[in-house]
Amino acid sequence: MRRAVLFLAAMGSMFASAAYAAPISPNSTLSGVVVSGKASVYDIFGHAGNPGGDYGPDLPAVLTTFAAASGNIFSFLASGSVSCCSDAPNIPPDGAGGGMNVLGANGLSGLSGNQHIPLVGVFTTDVDPFGGVAPASLSFDVNNPLSLSPLLNQVFYIGDGLSGYLNAGGSSLSFNAPNTATRLYLGAIDAFGFGGQTGYYNDNNGSFSVDVTLTQRVLLAVPEPATVTIFGLGALGLALRRRKRRGHVEQ
Repeated sequence: MRRAVLFLAAMGSMFASAAYAAPISPNSTLSGVVVSGKASVYDIFGHAGNPGGDYGPDLPAVLTTFAAASGNIFSFLASGSVSCCSDAPNIPPDGAGGGMNVLGANGLSGLSGNQHIPLVGVFTTDVDPFGGVAPASLSFDVNNPLSLSPLLNQVFYIGDGLSGYLNAGGSSLSFNAPNTATRLYLGAIDAFGFGGQTGYYNDNNGSFSVDVTLTQRVLLAVPEPATVTIFGLGALGLALRRRKRRGHVEQ
């Protein structure tokens, strides 16, 4: 009973500090995960994601949990639109309108690129990164997005999950999760004038709908060179012994 109470308390704490989508298992997809335009990627572990100011609070980033492992690869397919400045939603997941250079917060890195308010993500462990040293900021070009291996706590551009800007026929991008990562947060990224300290999420309307897929690549063990050498010498010795025995019988 005590264990059940502790488990429910832990889950309640998780829900309180993030919009919790669902856990994801290897080789499966979470469909239709809703990411509000007000959801700050920096609002994790209960820390406000708008230290740069706003006339109202932001919403927590959307959390998906998974088991840490080597070879966890995520891909995404996003649709929908958001807005800034209380406009009607008109910004697709790839972002729109011009560049941005947003500073990091709460132990997470910043992000810069040539469009603003795109769909972004960040991998963490179960340990709150607040107060730690954030990794370097990444920079993206929506016209030439690349598959990435972001670091823990390093915010990365997702867009619509396809290569090219607003290219429905683009190839699916892949994102290699760090081996120790157990959490994926999804959100928007914003700031006053789309630069400097992050904030100003509360006037963002609309939402993105995101399909999240986790594929686990099986890493084959490669024998060490010393093992190969020992095995090879052993096999050679056995062959020579057999040859000598045959020669002795034939005489």
